[in-house]
Amino acid sequence: MRRFNFLLYSDYETESLKLMRNPDVSVRSRGVMEKCTYCVQRISAAKIEADKENRNIRDGEIVTACQQACPADAIVFGNMNDPNSRVSKLRAQQRSYQVIADQNARPRTQYLAEVLNVNQELEVTPTEFAPAKG
Repeated sequence: MRRFNFLLYSDYETESLKLMRNPDVSVRSRGVMEKCTYCVQRISAAKIEADKENRNIRDGEIVTACQQACPADAIVFGNMNDPNSRVSKLRAQQRSYQVIADQNARPRTQYLAEVLNVNQELEVTPTEFAPAKG
């Protein structure tokens, strides 16, 4: 999701506040368009830990902030190139789609369409609910 910074969130002038800044998070100045970085600082930290232990990053090891905060487990983050990862299995479902992919935008985010009716016997034709004439 893109958002516009209307306010100046960072105070670059006060000397005592310089030590409070988190070096892993960039706070841009007023008037800049922002979008999700998929918590690049968490991705980097997981890569560093995996390199230290001389292994690959495990599936589910990287948890983005929005994924961590979501109580419904509606957000999944992972390696799309690993066919055994949870995110790859979800992307392979028939319900999976990308927004503006047909315009060659190459979006990184995919969505799963909502299942409205899983029981085919309950399928309703549109004519059953057509308004009565007369």
